[in-house]
Amino acid sequence: MTGPFLSQSKELNLMTLVRRRPLVALLTTLVLTGLMAVLAVAQTGGASPGASQSPDDLRRQIGTIIVTPGNGPSLAVADFQPRTAGIDQQVATFNMVLWSDLQFAGVSNLIGKSLYPTTRLADPASLRYEEWSGDPVKADYLAFGGLTDGANGQGFLYDIKTQQAILTAQLSGSDREMAHQFADQIVKVLTGQDGIAQSRIAYIANREVQIMDYDGYGSRAFTRDNSINLFPSFAPDGKRLAYVSYRSGFPNVVIRGEDGLIIGATQFKATTTSPTIGPDGRIVFSSSKDGGGMDLYLANEDGSAARRLTNTRKAVNISPRWNPRTGQEIAFISDRGGNPRIYLIGADGTNERPFLTLGGQMDSPAWSPDGRFLAFTWDGGGGTFNIYLADIASGQVVKLTREGRNESPAWSPDSRHLVFQSNRTGRWEIWAMHIDGSEQRQLTRTGGRSPSWGR
Repeated sequence: MTGPFLSQSKELNLMTLVRRRPLVALLTTLVLTGLMAVLAVAQTGGASPGASQSPDDLRRQIGTIIVTPGNGPSLAVADFQPRTAGIDQQVATFNMVLWSDLQFAGVSNLIGKSLYPTTRLADPASLRYEEWSGDPVKADYLAFGGLTDGANGQGFLYDIKTQQAILTAQLSGSDREMAHQFADQIVKVLTGQDGIAQSRIAYIANREVQIMDYDGYGSRAFTRDNSINLFPSFAPDGKRLAYVSYRSGFPNVVIRGEDGLIIGATQFKATTTSPTIGPDGRIVFSSSKDGGGMDLYLANEDGSAARRLTNTRKAVNISPRWNPRTGQEIAFISDRGGNPRIYLIGADGTNERPFLTLGGQMDSPAWSPDGRFLAFTWDGGGGTFNIYLADIASGQVVKLTREGRNESPAWSPDSRHLVFQSNRTGRWEIWAMHIDGSEQRQLTRTGGRSPSWGR
């Protein structure tokens, strides 16, 4: 069984490195066995070395980020009503999508619709507060509204206790687009944070970069290079996307704007992989362009003026990921000490150090946008690869996935959700989940790998 350290790099022709380096060859043929465990760890970049840590502390911490059923403010979401004839299907789709969006957002306790009063509620004039404040509903907030036609609507959010409107939203677009708009506005009002319902996910399918809505709908081709494309990575603001393409005959980094036009590309006759765009637009990637092993390079936003960050001739350094909050630190994978593990390095190439002192193989570190956590792939010290979460400050680690093999985590813009690839259905598909591992849902049905979540 191939570890994720190299599994996605097969098409990058790393076998030249494998033939030269017995360690990497071992990584590509290692049979994974053993017991999966959630370990408390000490790390040298935030936690005190040797300190005793409990993963239960981290579970409690991330448990406060997602509102679980029965906790948090109670939100009732009345079905939107049609204000004109012939749009029943659009209204039904709107109501389904809005509920799904708010359920996955995890910012409130959604009250089941079976408890709602039978009064149809399309506008504030029909609102009777006593029907929603008392048993059995007991709502703190109520969302409702109507669609005037298939492309326009109006939504309301009321504070039931104060009997005040706290949101009036004018909606336009398709039924799904309007539902996403309203869901994000509700999340913004209730939390002060931007929602994710209008965000996008890039991934690889059929050797091209595809982009889909955050819930798996509306997949469309972003590239048409007619070559092998790998490792898409959105910029933090979602306005650019970097990936690796063989369109030049060699695997090089290509950077495109959100309109699909090429901004720049590297021109190396070497193995180049794992690009990531920092908050200031600069790009970090891994390449063998200077010979020897794979090292990290920092380049301008168009891929020019690449400068070497690591210099370990006999090691493979891949999968760099910026700290999006500071833009001053990069997490990456290196096998310099034996098995591949997570290291940290400054964007200026200084302060290079290991992050987690764990056994087994690690891959694909992903820094949360708020800088608090690292998600990563790990075999747990000799078992199946799964997604784990590490707290930067304490070094505590918890396991988030358990079914099948799970790799390549990427964060949502709000730091509250993760997307990843899983083979639990028999082939690689894209899945998403809450930060605590709950509410895991399949997004693709025809295959997908290497997801990246953008605004």
